[in-house]
Amino acid sequence: MSAPMGPDEGYERALREFAAALVDLRIDHGAPTYKQLSQAAQTAGRTSRSSSAISEAMNGVRLPSMEFTLELVRQIAGRDPQVREAWRERWTQVRRLQRRGTGYRVRPERSLPNHGQQGFESPSDGPRSVVLREAAEIVAQARVEAEALLAAARAQAGEIVRAAEEAKKSAARDISPAVARLMTRESMRIILLGPPGAGKGTQGMYLKRILGVPKIQIGDLMRENISQGTSSGLLAKQIMDQGDLIHDGVFMDMLRNRLSRGDVSDGFLLDGLPRTVEQSQMLDSLVGERGHKIDIALHLDISRDEAVRRISGRRICTKDSSHVAHVLYAPPQGYDACRVCGGELVARADDSRHVVKNRWAVWEAYTEPTAALYGARGQLVKVSGYGSVDEVTERAVDALAAFFG
Repeated sequence: MSAPMGPDEGYERALREFAAALVDLRIDHGAPTYKQLSQAAQTAGRTSRSSSAISEAMNGVRLPSMEFTLELVRQIAGRDPQVREAWRERWTQVRRLQRRGTGYRVRPERSLPNHGQQGFESPSDGPRSVVLREAAEIVAQARVEAEALLAAARAQAGEIVRAAEEAKKSAARDISPAVARLMTRESMRIILLGPPGAGKGTQGMYLKRILGVPKIQIGDLMRENISQGTSSGLLAKQIMDQGDLIHDGVFMDMLRNRLSRGDVSDGFLLDGLPRTVEQSQMLDSLVGERGHKIDIALHLDISRDEAVRRISGRRICTKDSSHVAHVLYAPPQGYDACRVCGGELVARADDSRHVVKNRWAVWEAYTEPTAALYGARGQLVKVSGYGSVDEVTERAVDALAAFFG
């Protein structure tokens, strides 16, 4: 028979279960990123939630305040009062275990009469004991909140510095003759193609600023629809919960709604679709509904060996998944420490060599023929994906300018 757990062990287990329940809640409601949750709170004019503080809550680093917890639950699951009350009770139970732990027992300045153990007070020691425990609790909570504020300030400062550096580089590119020619076009509807690890996501972020058109990423679009509870999003979630693959019609419905927004009047960059010849035909029909057409497919080209090197060397921060390092191209400050927040870096299961090779095989079987289709139409431009981000961006801009003339 195992020995009963001490008060600290009971609290630690309850805290782990509390964090795991937060993660399950997040997954059940479309798995928004920590940064999306933080931005949603700020946009709504509510209490700001830094990405690092949210990450710490969901990784069981420490128990957040009740106000923090309920606001986080509201951001993830909405305004359901039953969910809110369930989490209020869950938080109260964990806090009760936390108070019983040795870390919340206070040593008095001198012993009091009629106390069995000198030096530590039990929960039933009377008014003074209650005041001392509450004071210690306030101090501990203040320290936790101060540490969270400091971590958030450091992360925000790092993001500001990186944004300034990127803006400086972008400004230097924006004055090139190629960019000037592209900006004279009425619109540009561009598909980003390329095998796994080619850098479509990275280049899409740079090109959208240079070209002044939004980037539509199909994975992000699906998560947005699930989070907002649209009809397509609810259907997609139901299909995923059943373990089935989402059919093309669902993606096209999401994309149809996205293309109805005013920000795509000057064009767009599309990443993640089409992946098959059938999807490219559906995309042509969808864009044609509004009297438009796809102008060009920009193909970023790398070898399979390079794809394996890029993806298998990637490391994700456990505190904030938006912090990414690479063992070769962006080495961390230590063997396993994030440069931004110091969190632990891990390799994702789907970034293994075996998974990358399987993804490459899928690309060759389905998406490479799609690229060939655009090539046969004279709508494909292939650009080398090797080199620094700036070098690839410059090649892409030059290729687009040459294509459009």
